[in-house]
Amino acid sequence: MLTAELIQSFPDLLALKPEWCRLAEANRILTPFGSPDWLLTWWKHFGSGILRTFVFRSDGRLAGVLPCFLHEWEGKRQISLMGSGLSDYLEPPIASDIGYQAMKVVGSILADQDDWDVCNWQDLDVDTVLAHLTGNGLTVSVQQDTDCSEILLAGDFSAYWAGRPHGLRRNVRRYMEKARLIAEADFAVSQKPEAEVIDALTTLHTARWQTRGEPGMILANRSAAFLREVASVFADAGSLLLFSLRYQDRVVAVILAFVSGSTLFSYLSAFDPEYEALGFGRSLLYHSVQYAFERQYQSWNFLRGNEPYKFDWGARSIPKRRVIITRGS
Repeated sequence: MLTAELIQSFPDLLALKPEWCRLAEANRILTPFGSPDWLLTWWKHFGSGILRTFVFRSDGRLAGVLPCFLHEWEGKRQISLMGSGLSDYLEPPIASDIGYQAMKVVGSILADQDDWDVCNWQDLDVDTVLAHLTGNGLTVSVQQDTDCSEILLAGDFSAYWAGRPHGLRRNVRRYMEKARLIAEADFAVSQKPEAEVIDALTTLHTARWQTRGEPGMILANRSAAFLREVASVFADAGSLLLFSLRYQDRVVAVILAFVSGSTLFSYLSAFDPEYEALGFGRSLLYHSVQYAFERQYQSWNFLRGNEPYKFDWGARSIPKRRVIITRGS
């Protein structure tokens, strides 16, 4: 027997967290961005409008969570997924045996409500269950969304690196040799949200984008405080990795990554634009991917975007989908 309820208060959503965590794990939602740790922290910093989270129980057990909120966006009353904008994988944890039935329930609820204009649900899997939503008077459109990408870490690092384009291998070697003529660059990995490294990440990221006349994601989204808190939350769960390069007593490059299962998710990176000629961004990625190989992770996920450099490093595309629901035909 499937039952459904709507959660519209943050305290009620917090109370669901233990069950929600177990559900996400059981349904192999193995990305940081679909986890309650990420989404609840996101809501604390960016939540607006009214929570509208669909919760499904099958014979009393939690079997699905569709975490949404209703808000004004671009002149419309929009129902969005929690985490939208700063997250890259938002497929909700809904048990496969109740998926189609759950979508009928969601469609029926949406058809009966008149306080929304559009549902715009992004960063979903290609086979997302949300594509199967049905309801009287509702139109469901499935669109291609921005791809993500990942490196599969098979074999050993030396073989992987030998298979990279000659130009990439040459440039990384030359960058390292050029920097070494002045001083050694020290590579470090931390599982703690070290304040100096987090501060360097935000400062360098903003400085790099400002050289291009743009604010950068952290400044544009006012997400510095969120990054600090979510890094602390994931560190407490043993799921944070901070990669950094220190050069002449300065942190000159940083990668903020999250661990989920056997995958490293490279969420945000930055390097000091004053040292761009020394290629510290590439050097740090080289050391970090080598670390991932040596620790036997299975993939390095670059997240959203099809920048050419990712494919030089051996990435493959991961297609994503967006589901848009409107009233009428």
